[in-house]
Amino acid sequence: MIVGNSNYNWEELEESAVYKGDYTATHPTVRMFWETFHAFPLEKKKKFLLFLTGSDRIPIYGMSSLRIIIQSTPSGEQYLPVAHTCYNLLDLPKYSSKEILSARLVQAIDHYEGFSLA
Repeated sequence: MIVGNSNYNWEELEESAVYKGDYTATHPTVRMFWETFHAFPLEKKKKFLLFLTGSDRIPIYGMSSLRIIIQSTPSGEQYLPVAHTCYNLLDLPKYSSKEILSARLVQAIDHYEGFSLA
């Protein structure tokens, strides 16, 4: 119980997500985000969880108890997504294409440790 659950149900994570700002489950940027996320291999998905929540494990009660929040930001598509780990909150700029979203998301996930993005 202390280390969390390892039964990853990624569809449950998507279904339990909450959206703020201009975003809804059907917003084009949100759809591109989930398409990109679901195409990631397992290890990249776990790195995303670590980036967003501070842990690559899920709560003992499953993904639906995680409650991630994805909110729109006024920043341009040249900016990376930003995670607020204390709140499971993802600031996701509005990207014009899946390719740009994927590149920015991967860069954010792969270089999130520390205080700079090398």
